[in-house]
Amino acid sequence: MSKRTKEQIIARMNEVGKMNRFCGHGVRQRVEGGGDVAVIDVENRSIPFILVSRNNAGERYDWWSGEVYIEELDVNGARLDELQTFFKDHDQRVDTAIGRIENARMEDGQIKSDVIFGTDDDASRVFQKYQDRIKTDVSVGYYVNDIIITSKRDEPDHVLVTDYTIVELSAVWKGFDKGATMGRAFAKPTGESKKLRNSD
Repeated sequence: MSKRTKEQIIARMNEVGKMNRFCGHGVRQRVEGGGDVAVIDVENRSIPFILVSRNNAGERYDWWSGEVYIEELDVNGARLDELQTFFKDHDQRVDTAIGRIENARMEDGQIKSDVIFGTDDDASRVFQKYQDRIKTDVSVGYYVNDIIITSKRDEPDHVLVTDYTIVELSAVWKGFDKGATMGRAFAKPTGESKKLRNSD
């Protein structure tokens, strides 16, 4: 990566992004039995999710260049202007929109939000799968705006994404971020949480 400018690297990350932003191998073990069904509010069709965990670093592979690097999102760098809708499998279409996103915030060093599921058949099926623990994970789709690259001899470059725009959240089989799952306590605004910044 050192042979390219930062602007070229960011452009490349976003070019690969829609295909590769959601896949890869985390550098830590997935938490056993991740997700807590006790946080689900069945009456209000709501689940709190961790969107970006405090330990979200993982290995990325650029199939065009053959480069392997570690990518990590700075939880303080998220922009949320475009984050409104919960989709299935990063397929952003009217027919795959199954919920709305509310109360996105920083809490306990992680980005969290509440998802209110729709009432149509598709939304109800996915909501039930979270209740049954068939699904626990979610995954964010985002565009990279700024990065800091750290290089060490004989190790993959570490790319810290310090500014990024989250454009959607999706129900997935297995997310890249091992900690992006159902939250541990139902999310309500408190003095210990704060709204994340927007880009304006």
